[in-house]
Amino acid sequence: MKLLKFYLNKSKMHFGGFDQDLNKSKFIIFGAPLDSTSTFRPGSRFAPMAIREAASNIETFSFRAGIDAEEIMIYDAGDLTINENLEKTLEKIGEIVEKITKMNKMPIIIGGEHTITYGAIKNISSNIGVISFDAHLDLRDEYPLGIKWSHATVMRRISEKIGEDKVFFIGTRAICREEYEYAKQKKITYITSKEIMENNTDNIVNRIIRKVTNRIENIWITIDIDVLDPAYAPGVGNPEPEGITTKQLLDIMEKIIKNNINVIGFDVVEVTPIFDRGVTAIQAAKIILETTCLIYKTRFLNA
Repeated sequence: MKLLKFYLNKSKMHFGGFDQDLNKSKFIIFGAPLDSTSTFRPGSRFAPMAIREAASNIETFSFRAGIDAEEIMIYDAGDLTINENLEKTLEKIGEIVEKITKMNKMPIIIGGEHTITYGAIKNISSNIGVISFDAHLDLRDEYPLGIKWSHATVMRRISEKIGEDKVFFIGTRAICREEYEYAKQKKITYITSKEIMENNTDNIVNRIIRKVTNRIENIWITIDIDVLDPAYAPGVGNPEPEGITTKQLLDIMEKIIKNNINVIGFDVVEVTPIFDRGVTAIQAAKIILETTCLIYKTRFLNA
């Protein structure tokens, strides 16, 4: 665990108030307070502590999974020390995730801006796909003004690394012409928030499942909290109207996890606490708790 101790600073506040034993824990959560490329409303660097506080003050029993998150053993490793060099920070995230997975534990990352997701998957050498819950596609080649690495280009860089046929988007509703043409040309699968609101979630999930099953070995799930409508999550870096509800997100997440897709880790990003009174951090904490409970039940209790 030298690597984790070198890169991560333990916090006095643990996620959910759980002070668990590392060796017994199935999940390791850590914060990545990276906020260096925000272009509209900065402040996601404050999200890890805000989400920890929220998770410590909401109930932890999941009716969806029928278990309490306190029973799961989630180890909070603290926050990543952020380097001014973005590339080095992403390298550190990649090393930490690699270390956690080699310990046969599941990484959970609290962002921070969406760029951290590239760091999360960069060292995973096996066949991997990424499911992104996001209002945006983040498929620009450069943004802004010639910058290749930012929260608005992260999924473009990921698609170039793992293949455009291995990235999937849920909740899309805010894109530019460049992204539309790129997604069309590369036949990238995305499901708009309008489609979700107008269709049964089973149909939505099945479109993803068919493309993942028997073709992609591992899945990383990234949840940009702005996938939710601003009525539910106002404290984000780039809010967009006509989003989905928390229930719709968790319904889809539940079906994905129960379909035996091998989720190897997930992140929640782009919470920007200074723009609301803790509402968005509570949503993020709830999503992390519910997702962890569902993964635990499917992978460990039903094994």
